[in-house]
Amino acid sequence: MRARGVLLVTLTAVATGVTYADHAPLIPLVASEFGLSDLEAGLLSTALFVTFFLATLPTSGFADRLGPKRVVASGVGLALAGSVLFGLAPSYAVALTAKAIEGVGAALAFPSGARYIAGLYGDARSHVGLGLFGAGYPLGSAAALLALPALASAYGWRAAFAVSSAFIAVALVLWLAAPAVPAVPRTGTMRDALRCANCWLAALQHAAGIGVALASATWITVYLLREFALPLALSGLLGSSLLVLAVFARPFGGVLVTRGLLGTKAVMRLGDIAIVAGVGLLAIPGRPLPLALGGALLVGVGAGLPYAGVFTTADASLPAAPGAAQGLAAVGGTAGVMIGAPVMGYAVQTSGFGAAWLFVGAVAALALAGTFAMKGEEDLRVPLRGAGARLV
Repeated sequence: MRARGVLLVTLTAVATGVTYADHAPLIPLVASEFGLSDLEAGLLSTALFVTFFLATLPTSGFADRLGPKRVVASGVGLALAGSVLFGLAPSYAVALTAKAIEGVGAALAFPSGARYIAGLYGDARSHVGLGLFGAGYPLGSAAALLALPALASAYGWRAAFAVSSAFIAVALVLWLAAPAVPAVPRTGTMRDALRCANCWLAALQHAAGIGVALASATWITVYLLREFALPLALSGLLGSSLLVLAVFARPFGGVLVTRGLLGTKAVMRLGDIAIVAGVGLLAIPGRPLPLALGGALLVGVGAGLPYAGVFTTADASLPAAPGAAQGLAAVGGTAGVMIGAPVMGYAVQTSGFGAAWLFVGAVAALALAGTFAMKGEEDLRVPLRGAGARLV
């Protein structure tokens, strides 16, 4: 039951992750049709993540009250509706609305998927399962960056969206057959999470990780296209490497913690340092293509490693409302993309890509500083004999 549940909830993460980046490699085509500036193109990501941000705050406890399977299904259904609408959009305004609908879907599916993993594992350590689930999001985004440019070049960007919508529909149908886990009512609410300093520090980590990574992924294809004059399809292929590394780094970070090789804070610090180093390589003036790709790979690794540790630390920080605490952490990642994508777009438009990468590095450096004030999961739990842990 556990393996099947992890597989299917990871598939929903892949499907939702597609909506995070499906428009990104197609920006040159969409912008040309709708006459968009770089800033307006960046706002497509912002539309998704603003609604993600706004919807997560009031809905993060739904999984604990209604059962996570039902809430995940609702989220994936909305992601599908948004994807279909974007592919049919007759104007920029409708495209923005479509991304906003996808954002509400992500707000329901993401925290509820994490609670589903917790229900599958019970008292056992869930880091690896959570890492696999988390890997689904960058995997979906990477698949979009990899596959959609070639489809769009051959058949147009609307046909590319039709293919991605079909994939999301298949994932939704398969999810309906997933094993159910019980709802676990909690006494706490989002208000308690908002008063939890450690929850905010976990949110900052997620902002520096997947938040700025997705913002970077939004622009990495354009960066390669403009800086190195690569074809659109090749730029998308090479740009997807950032998120592909995050796919493998997320479960690997969970393995490091589960096997006791590193604590959660150590994994977070390692990820932050990798991001700072990576954007440093990307920002070097006149850098050769291999060096730029090495920088993108470091950003991908740094974005993925802390994931499981961030969400188990959020869970341990507020046992009365773990769904709310994890929802707040998710909001951190949302804010990173919501702010990061247009800020990077504005930086590119006014000062070039060097300024955009400087912004990404500054957020990671701030998160690194935050690890010296936060408590990791290992500081908040006392291990039981064997797998699992109890709160103190």
